[in-house]
Amino acid sequence: MKKTAFIAVLAIAALASCSKSVESGIQSEVVFQVARHKGVTKADDYKTDYKAVPFGAYAWYKGVSASDNADFMTNQKISFTDPVWRPEGTTYYWPKSGSIDFICYSPYTADGTNAPLPVITEDSMAYPAWDVAANPDVDIMYADKVTGLTNNVNTYYYDGVPTLFRHALAKINFQIKAAYTEVTDPVTGTKTKWEIEVESIKVNNILSSGSFTLNLNGSGGWDKPADNVWTPDGTTTDIDLDLTGVPNPLADGAVYDLDSDVFVMPQALAGGNQEVVLKVTITTYRDINDGNGYVQVLQENGVEIQGNLSAGSMDAWEMNQNVTYSFNFAPSLGSTTDTDGDGVPDDLDGDGIPDVVPTIVYFDPAVDEWQNITVSAGINI
Repeated sequence: MKKTAFIAVLAIAALASCSKSVESGIQSEVVFQVARHKGVTKADDYKTDYKAVPFGAYAWYKGVSASDNADFMTNQKISFTDPVWRPEGTTYYWPKSGSIDFICYSPYTADGTNAPLPVITEDSMAYPAWDVAANPDVDIMYADKVTGLTNNVNTYYYDGVPTLFRHALAKINFQIKAAYTEVTDPVTGTKTKWEIEVESIKVNNILSSGSFTLNLNGSGGWDKPADNVWTPDGTTTDIDLDLTGVPNPLADGAVYDLDSDVFVMPQALAGGNQEVVLKVTITTYRDINDGNGYVQVLQENGVEIQGNLSAGSMDAWEMNQNVTYSFNFAPSLGSTTDTDGDGVPDDLDGDGIPDVVPTIVYFDPAVDEWQNITVSAGINI
């Protein structure tokens, strides 16, 4: 029997984009056109959510002769000055010959205090240890390397260096629903209902600090670290989920959002200790008066239910993944069903969460053999 505490839904996508530069006969300033990866065929304007978030740029000039090659930008701060993204404090112009390669990261930092400062070379980006839990609002991103540019181009939303950012972190979201709150047994007609009061939900033992390195591959893209996860340093954190929008008791079938868009360090879950702990009070009522009303028959106080976050096929929170956990809480011992036998649990209400049905109490009667004892005794009457 499969006991279901929650399911995980994830989305990940990858997009690599580059553009061909064109030569101009007039002097042109180096500016940037910035986008943020969203899906397979679409990228958001970086300015939509990050207008006030400058990013850092490295650039290398490639001359007609290799001896002319030179560093062009070194951790240059790029900020939005309407209507363009341009270097802050210094103006750069496109050279007359040769081309320029670019690597960018976000958000910009001068000394690594407000964000991790990567060590960037022409073919690698090494990020130092960073505590994600201690910096919950920092969305770490890295851009695709752009090579061979000779002028500003228009690829996304502006004229400038095409800069497509990808998320280096993972993001998790949480929901909760009652699997059922009332059932009627079709055999006996017995009606049972439950009230579920959620006291707390904690997510424990999340690895929060680590580092990672990206290496340029032969196709011009970044090779992520093994399994798309960071190298942890062992630091962990716990999260107490916000129950502000969750009523007590839970309503039947309603899905309630808990914490959302929580940045976490990409990490392996399989074999790990990351877990969710729900503490609830469950009150059971049964209509024992032939339809004349429910009577409380049981109250379970402070019940703790634990579940490992690697349940199902969720082996890791990977870089650039947005993961949603739905806690489908069954107030009694329950199991999923598979009425059509396709190996996929039923989801009759179509909310993406497998249905859970309560387990009825049955009996398994047996009779032990008699123990035969023969007594030899004299009885005087």
